[in-house]
Amino acid sequence: MNNFWTQLLISFIGSIPALLFALWIEKQRLPRLEIIASEEANADNTYKEPNPHAGERWKFFRVLVKNKPFIFPFHWIPRQTAENCRAKIEFSKVGTEKQGFSMIGRWASTPELPHVPNDIVLKLLHPDPVTIPVHEKEFLDVITKHESDKEAYGWNNEAYLHNWKTPSYKLERGKYLVKISIETQNGKTFSQKFELLVSDKIEDSYLKNL
Repeated sequence: MNNFWTQLLISFIGSIPALLFALWIEKQRLPRLEIIASEEANADNTYKEPNPHAGERWKFFRVLVKNKPFIFPFHWIPRQTAENCRAKIEFSKVGTEKQGFSMIGRWASTPELPHVPNDIVLKLLHPDPVTIPVHEKEFLDVITKHESDKEAYGWNNEAYLHNWKTPSYKLERGKYLVKISIETQNGKTFSQKFELLVSDKIEDSYLKNL
């Protein structure tokens, strides 16, 4: 009997590393989102007819969000898809005590606002989420700037109701701290901070990782 219990104890102790490794693998399989500011993510557009802003140049500053795969030697482990990702963007001006603002993020690949009033309200409160498989990426809108304006504006679905310039999301010239948080249905939230400079010219304005 003593031998039986000894063997059982040895088996139990021997199984602990395998169990811990399996739990670690399962945790690591959760999505791993990386939020990056880069020129690749931005869109610099001069619009043509029949766009209501025909002849105008606007630049949209965005971030790239990608679901990272496992690195070697664990690259064989399948990473989970980041399900129903929703974003929140917070702005605060550097060097001032003036209170900033936050807004619900808009994914660049999602449809513009519908024309049905009830649907508009729904999309304002609950913008379309995106799903990001491993190795894939999505672009998240942050701000827009018109070439003749000194200021910029936070960009999300509300912009379509304000001729692309939402008053409550106005960004005067200066430097800002921007925090982007992305919540996934998988139960994980990812955050990244950025430096935003709103300058007189589009070419001198930037959004970069901190």
